[in-house]
Amino acid sequence: MLANNTVIKDQELPFQDESDAIYDDHGSDLDDYDQSSECSICYSIREYNLLTLEMIEEIKYLRAEVIRWRQALIKHLSPEWAEGLRQDIFDNIFPHFEDYDAYQWLVKNCCNGIDPFDNPEQSALLKRLKDGTDETSINYL
Repeated sequence: MLANNTVIKDQELPFQDESDAIYDDHGSDLDDYDQSSECSICYSIREYNLLTLEMIEEIKYLRAEVIRWRQALIKHLSPEWAEGLRQDIFDNIFPHFEDYDAYQWLVKNCCNGIDPFDNPEQSALLKRLKDGTDETSINYL
């Protein structure tokens, strides 16, 4: 179904076989896809997937920034408030997209089945930021 609530019937699709499908013979590597023969729907899907992956990277960056600044703030709070923030430093920064079919499709088809939020390097960074031991931790305040 499209945004204007119209339904595309199979015979109305610009391609009838899978030869024009967005991931045909290209696996999940969106950057190497040849756009010269794709239809406008395939191009839109590809662009949407690239946008979504960029947004995921931005969420991961912003999540690290929140922890970095929360850790910096802890040093300036009273002991009881600092302890509360230290315990809650990860609150409300982890998105829960795994319940969405579209997200599961994106992980399967664009990320080789690996959830982009389940990244050991990112997890290690967040732990170092939480502990205030990362080289990018805010120590100058």
